[in-house]
Amino acid sequence: MGLIAVGAGLAVLAELDAGSSYWLILTGLVPLGAGMGLAMTPATAAITDALPSRLQNVGSAVNDLARELGGALGIAVLSSALNAGYRNALDVEGLPEPVAEAARSSLAAAHMAGSRTSDPSLIDHADDAFTSGLHLALLTGAGAAALSAVAVALLLRHTRSSEDVHATAATGAERS
Repeated sequence: MGLIAVGAGLAVLAELDAGSSYWLILTGLVPLGAGMGLAMTPATAAITDALPSRLQNVGSAVNDLARELGGALGIAVLSSALNAGYRNALDVEGLPEPVAEAARSSLAAAHMAGSRTSDPSLIDHADDAFTSGLHLALLTGAGAAALSAVAVALLLRHTRSSEDVHATAATGAERS
């Protein structure tokens, strides 16, 4: 349920634009935060409970490493999606190549180039392109959360059915 809430929160946040109200941000952040809490706590408990008490410190360290690595990779993937969406949506037609390349490099560079040229509409185009890239990144994150929720549900179902088989076998062995 936590991963589904994270995905829903990211999907709501993907609807943001320059004129969005704080209520839309709040509507996205509440399920995002609640989902993180609902997903992280059971995941940590599952990792540490799977180990004997003398190895739980190792499990905790591996859990921390997985979170740090996952965060770094997630940031890399989502920022790549944002950058690709920004560059694809940015209209630099008619601009000199150095100005166009600067605008493609970042939103800040597009703002600087737009304020220095006789075409201040570049700033508006860059803002719209950034919003498009942000939408793409947030929807990518929502999709990843949804896929993760499906994977966890399938893995937990498989684990539970394996536990049921072992419990049934143990009960049958006790009766013998």
